[in-house]
Amino acid sequence: KGGFLADAGDMGGGILGLVISLVFLVLGLIALSKLLQMIFMGNAKKIIRYAVKLNGYVAMVIGCGITTIVQSSSVTTSALTPLCGIGVLPLAKMLPLTL
Repeated sequence: KGGFLADAGDMGGGILGLVISLVFLVLGLIALSKLLQMIFMGNAKKIIRYAVKLNGYVAMVIGCGITTIVQSSSVTTSALTPLCGIGVLPLAKMLPLTL
């Protein structure tokens, strides 16, 4: 057994490890949101906004197509959630895409 928190004890090492992992998680999510915002501020933003103007039934068909292509509903949901966070995709339009 070892690692960089081995000398911190059980309680101290656990708490320090938890804090470090939460900091890395938050920084990673912030970086992901900023990167997606930089990418989608161009032409892709216009395309997504046009696609969400379609009615809910067409959005469901598009969502089924995306899910079929990537073969995972979790990937589809995980890809669309940050887009809602940066304001590219309205939350009300995400629901039909994920159904």
